[in-house]
Amino acid sequence: MYADIVRTIGSIFSYKTTAGRKESWYSSGSHEADGTPVKEIPGVDIQIYTDESKNEENQSGSGIYIKTPREVRKIKLRNPDNCSVFRSELLAIEAGLEAILNENNYGAVWILSDSLSSIQHLKDCNNVGDRTGISILKLLRHIGVDHEVHLQWIPSHVDIYGNKVADNLAKQGTAEPLCSTPSLTFDEIYSIRKNKDLKTWRVPPSHDWHKRSSPGGSIGLACDRADQTALSRFVSGHLRSCSFSHGNKVFLVCANLLE
Repeated sequence: MYADIVRTIGSIFSYKTTAGRKESWYSSGSHEADGTPVKEIPGVDIQIYTDESKNEENQSGSGIYIKTPREVRKIKLRNPDNCSVFRSELLAIEAGLEAILNENNYGAVWILSDSLSSIQHLKDCNNVGDRTGISILKLLRHIGVDHEVHLQWIPSHVDIYGNKVADNLAKQGTAEPLCSTPSLTFDEIYSIRKNKDLKTWRVPPSHDWHKRSSPGGSIGLACDRADQTALSRFVSGHLRSCSFSHGNKVFLVCANLLE
């Protein structure tokens, strides 16, 4: 079903993706209101800056800063706990596109994200299979009928005003109440299980013998390593002369001892 939707979207419209170098975002004579230099975008276009955040408690949020020809909007979202950074960015892009569906009298749409993986994911529309990605492609199809859409990568932490606002909104979003409990993706559930297993494996067992650093250490005798190894094998029964017969340990009898 998803593949059919993607093929339909791809046949209706095309959108542009750009992942330029950091220096390409600085051009002389082009500045935002606070003096931050950015790439030249016509004033009639809509700019959607998106970002995500995740705290130590695995609470995640998304931030969206939208600049239209007539107004500025700020949106902060609380995402499901343990939501991946990648998915949080896609949720931000989805929310930004939904927010401009009722806009009119504007030029192109610029989605400005510092997540290169999200841009590349949406660029390869024929291989998009996740629900959030499919929802974004549907929105792009709807908007792309009458407007040109640009998915533009931007560098983070270089004082781009829209990106800074989106980042702050995302951090605020982590503190918002969680209205519902959306389902997690398979990759997110696998990551949660993997992290729990790693934490379990890193905790040493409580047995005192586990902390011994040498064979035979549990006997507590002061001797060299060879003697410790021999004692350990003797106590555990792991001797070279030991064999099993009918489920029982059998030791070879030394002929010299019988004389």
